[in-house]
Amino acid sequence: MESNAQEFSTRRSVAPMPAPDSADLDQLTRDFRAFVADCETLLKNAATLSGSGAAVARAQLSEKMSVAKTRFDEMRTTAGDRAVRARSATKDYVRREPLMSIGAAAVAGAILGMMLSRR
Repeated sequence: MESNAQEFSTRRSVAPMPAPDSADLDQLTRDFRAFVADCETLLKNAATLSGSGAAVARAQLSEKMSVAKTRFDEMRTTAGDRAVRARSATKDYVRREPLMSIGAAAVAGAILGMMLSRR
């Protein structure tokens, strides 16, 4: 009986998925808001600037846009990596536990059907 319980718990173990890092999302939100605020400030100031001042404003805006693009690319890459790992873990689980997967899908479908039929 002991070996069956151990086999069951070993068989069910799934590689832990990293939880979405809310600190990264919060930081991205703050960076984006700061970027938008900086762009608004630069645009307001650019209306009153002449030749060399406008060139400086354009350079600052270009620099801010480059930093924002880099951060968004990093976040996109991280999200893509997490999606690939989640897909792989799901595929592995479905292959190991096909009946459990079918049962879970049936229950989810039944709940969704009941929710939609009430509308």
